[in-house]
Amino acid sequence: MISIVPITKDNLRSLQKKILEIENASFPTPWTAKAFEDELNNPVSCMWALIVNDEFCGYICFWFFSGEIHLMNIAISPGQRRRGLGFHLLAKMLEHGRNKGARLVWLEVRPSNRTARLLYEKAGFEETSRRRMYYRDTNEDAIVMTLSIPGSVEGIAGTP
Repeated sequence: MISIVPITKDNLRSLQKKILEIENASFPTPWTAKAFEDELNNPVSCMWALIVNDEFCGYICFWFFSGEIHLMNIAISPGQRRRGLGFHLLAKMLEHGRNKGARLVWLEVRPSNRTARLLYEKAGFEETSRRRMYYRDTNEDAIVMTLSIPGSVEGIAGTP
């Protein structure tokens, strides 16, 4: 059974160790515990936990403002990848945005992160620009990808 629940100040403490394990396994420059705590104090930020059969398996963090969503962070536990769980989180975010009147979603992704790029492309995102030397740790560009939010999530190819 898959469920998606908000990450709140009340449950962050119990989830924080697992969040940081997944974060550290997923990114060359992972977010810190303080970065996740700061997101809870950001009025435009939403953070959700992905629970599969009572096990915490991933999370998503996005900002919702001015009719747009900016995907900030998404990660799935290494042992749970390639099962459609990241796509499930994206679809839920898009559904939330559509219900709240969002028109556009955008994100930045490393050119070297082929797995993430394939996930975003499967969800319908398209490359719209690049930010030169965006990632300070590797001096990689960022690929900016955008998606107009469809009238319904069912319009997204492969929605679980």
